[in-house]
Amino acid sequence: MRALFTIIGCYLTLTAYSQTANQHVRIRLDYEKYGQYLQEATETVEAVNKVGKSVGVEYRAGKTVVLLPGFEAKTGSVFVANVRSVSANVEKGLELTAFPNPFEQITTISYYLPANGKVNLWIADSQGKLIHRLVDDQEQTAGKHEVKWDAGAMTSGVYLSVVESNQKRINSRIVKK
Repeated sequence: MRALFTIIGCYLTLTAYSQTANQHVRIRLDYEKYGQYLQEATETVEAVNKVGKSVGVEYRAGKTVVLLPGFEAKTGSVFVANVRSVSANVEKGLELTAFPNPFEQITTISYYLPANGKVNLWIADSQGKLIHRLVDDQEQTAGKHEVKWDAGAMTSGVYLSVVESNQKRINSRIVKK
C-alpha cells in the first residue's frame, strides 16, 4: 500500500478501485466528462480539482476530506464528502499496472476489468495532455488484459497510463528512462 498517492494532470479522472484503499489521496484532476466518480482513502482525501457540469464525485475518507484552494464545483455538478470508516480491503475492481517500470523502450500495460464493457486506454504526459490512444472504445470481457506501449520515440520522463471502463477510471504512473 502506498502512503501518499499524488496525481498530476488535467481533464483526467481517477477512481481508486483496488484491493487495498490508499491511506492518503491527493486529487489534482478535472472531472469534465459526465459520470459518477469515487475517491476514497482510509485516512485523508485532499481535493484541488474542478467538478464540471453534470458530473458527480464522492470523496470518502476515514478521518479528513480537505477541499484545497483551487477546488471548484460548477453549476449542475454534485459532489459529496463523507468522513467515515473506509475499509482497507475493498472488492476487487478496476486495476492498472505497467512492467517494467521504469522502462527504456517498451513497457507492458496490464489492466484488470471487473466486468465486461467498453474500454479506453491511453497515455498522457505529466501535464495531462493525451499522447497516445492504445485502446479506443473497444468492447472487452472481464478479466486481465495486456497492451504493449512502444515509447522509443518519446523523451525520458513521467507519463500516466489511464484505463476507463464502465464509467470508472484509474491511472498509473510510468517512468521512461
